[in-house]
Amino acid sequence: MTKKDMSKISGIIESEPEKVSVVMKDNALKCDAKDGDESKLFIDMFGVDDKDAFALLLAQAANSSALTDVDDKYNSIMPLLLDIAPQDALEGMLAVQMVATHNLALEMTKRALINEQTVDGVNYNVNRITKLMNTFKSQVETLQKYRNKGQQTIQVQHVTVNEGGQAVVGNVKGGEG
Repeated sequence: MTKKDMSKISGIIESEPEKVSVVMKDNALKCDAKDGDESKLFIDMFGVDDKDAFALLLAQAANSSALTDVDDKYNSIMPLLLDIAPQDALEGMLAVQMVATHNLALEMTKRALINEQTVDGVNYNVNRITKLMNTFKSQVETLQKYRNKGQQTIQVQHVTVNEGGQAVVGNVKGGEG
């Protein structure tokens, strides 16, 4: 049995999942999975294998879009979710939050650029943009930490100590005084 077959059986998505062609047309999801398995779409997009959980997360992500056409909303967010490739339900929920945060940050950016605003209005929107972009950055870091299962990486750098010199290896924090 190949590694790919094992992955399919266990429901674990590899780091480079096969892409599934998904289109929303007339409020119906059209899935072009190679094997015709709709549950593969649920796992690839949200890391869940339950149709109701999938529908809820997909609707939540679509509702964060400023687009007005329903099909356009879904078709704009589905590739983003597939590229994030959540591996379980927690990552799926975080992916939805990431898409929503991104959409809102860009909506605030659009509002900050409206010509007829006061300086205070622009500043207010820029403040919101900054907070949202910082939130997005934190979400990306959280996803990376979760995927690494909390494992830390050690970076080894070249250090030269001349004769008579001393070196300290480790995290060094300056003391007070």
